[in-house]
This record gives sequence, C-alpha cells and structure tokens, in this order.
Amino acid sequence: MQLEYKNYGETGPPVIILHGLLGSSKNWHTAARKLAEECRVTVPSLRNHGGSPHGRHGLDEMVGDVLHWLDQQDVSRVFLLGHSMGGMVAMALACRYPERLQGLVVVDISPVNHLNPMLPTFAALESVSLERIKRREDADNQLAQAISSPFVRQFLLQNLKRTEEGTYVWQCNLPELSRFVREEKQFFLQPSDRFTGATLFIGGGRSEHRLEDQHTAIQRHFPQSTLVMIPVAGHWVHFEALQPFLDATLAFIHKVQSAPGEP
Repeated sequence: MQLEYKNYGETGPPVIILHGLLGSSKNWHTAARKLAEECRVTVPSLRNHGGSPHGRHGLDEMVGDVLHWLDQQDVSRVFLLGHSMGGMVAMALACRYPERLQGLVVVDISPVNHLNPMLPTFAALESVSLERIKRREDADNQLAQAISSPFVRQFLLQNLKRTEEGTYVWQCNLPELSRFVREEKQFFLQPSDRFTGATLFIGGGRSEHRLEDQHTAIQRHFPQSTLVMIPVAGHWVHFEALQPFLDATLAFIHKVQSAPGEP
C-alpha cells in the first residue's frame, strides 16, 4: 500500500511520525515543522486515513505498511514517534524489527491501553447526517450535541471533505475504522515481546490513558524506557502542550545521538 506522506526539513536525524486514530499527516504539521529545525521529519497518513488508500484496518497491516514505506525510501534506521494508535504501531514495529530504529518515542499510549474509549467518538461521527451539511459549521453543530469540546470537534472535522459537487463526505474510511475499534479489544504485544533500545514515553497528565500507572507493563516490554509526564496536557499532547512536547522529544533524540556507538 502506497501511503500519502509529507516531508519536513533536509538535515539531521530521520524522524518518522505516526499519527493517531482519525488523524492524518496534516494533524502533525505544526509539530513536524518545529522538529524539522533540527531533524528530517516525515509524516505518513496511515491506511484508511487522510489521502492514503483504504483497506482492511489492523495493527499487523499498519506495521507492514510502515516497514514497506521505509524499504521504498531506502531508510535503514530512524527515530520512530507514534501517538495513540500510531504509538501502538510504533511499539509493535520496534519489537519485531529493532534493527530499524535508532530510538522510539511513544506518545500517550501504553502496551496495555485499548481503543474502547473511542467508541463514543465513533458513535458521534456516525450520527452526523452528511446530506444535511451545507457548510462545515453544520457538521460542527451536529457533533456538538455529543462532543462538547470545540478542540476535539475541530480535530475530528479535519476528516470531512467537500466534493466537487459541493456535498460532504468522510475522507477517512469511517466504517472500517469503526469496525476496527469495536473488534480490537486490547493491544497485541506478546508477553515475550521486547525492545531494548532507547525509548521515551510521553504522557498527558490530564489524559484518561494514565501512563503514570502503567510503569510495570511499560518496563516489561521496554526496559530501557523513560517516562515524561506533561501535567497540562490531555491525550493530544502535541497540540495542547507543544513546547514541552518538543523539548522532551528533542532532548531524547540528542541524548541518543550523543551516546557511544551512535552515528
């Protein structure tokens, strides 16, 4: 599967960013542009998101897509950064193909978190009557009945696309993503899965994922990991606390780059 992607920056260590559920490459534009001041950043849209092709949605499939993309681009080792669902993909890829990573950054997800908290969000999106939408504000008004946060609604509505005929459709593969969330009960790392390379977990202090309570599980699978909590942030850490997120990420990359034996 040929993924849509965007590149930022021309020098520095390669950083691949994997977005979360219902996101896309454009959701990371601001953070990627800032990281690109010191790194070569690429942000693909995962399958069924953004402008990437649609197909069966699963963690195995996404890992395969990212690995295929790395091979196509002739990229041997990268810093892999994943948020939420993208973090699940990044963790799995790190455990299976550790030789492809210089370092791993996982944002507000842990090896034991699952996707069930997203069920109300999908119910809200599926309740939107697309035929009643004449402008984006109409969709926002419909979503506001179930989702009070304007920030969350703005994020979700980036999936809404206006056609040449003037109607609106979901650009993401909403039915397949909804199926995925309902059937994917928990993360799929096996007890023996390990990534012993440098790993940073970044958690939002206001997030329901509560990474600070997952220390045992995180250390079991990622024994060389550290955890940075950003108290003012919720789940969308890179939106809600951009500078602290950048500071933590760049400090980790610099530390790994300066370690003995690293290029």
